[in-house]
Amino acid sequence: MAKILLVEDDVNLREIYSARFAAEAYEVITASDGEEALATSVRERPDLIVLDVMMPKISGFDVLDILRSTPETKDTKVIMMTALSQESDRLRGESLGANKYLIKSQVTLEDVVNSVKETLGTV
Repeated sequence: MAKILLVEDDVNLREIYSARFAAEAYEVITASDGEEALATSVRERPDLIVLDVMMPKISGFDVLDILRSTPETKDTKVIMMTALSQESDRLRGESLGANKYLIKSQVTLEDVVNSVKETLGTV
């Protein structure tokens, strides 16, 4: 069973996505800010991180940058899921090493689930 770390500061979104991923038989762990995300990713070694960008303490961009420069997490797959829809934001996410960059207002719950499956190679 693949393990997903869901990093989302919005409680409602965190609950909705957690329930949906669990329904797909993924093991789901959560973090509500960037600092917690970094500690959890090193401790839990998830197969995939679904990472919000605008969060308390450490932004998703900074989290991704740190993940990519940390030996234990440098190869962890990361899907950024954010409200930031500017092309420059998408390019920044990709240049930092995001596997996918999803804009919350442009994707459905099913789109996110499908992106998780694609990224994990379980389609």
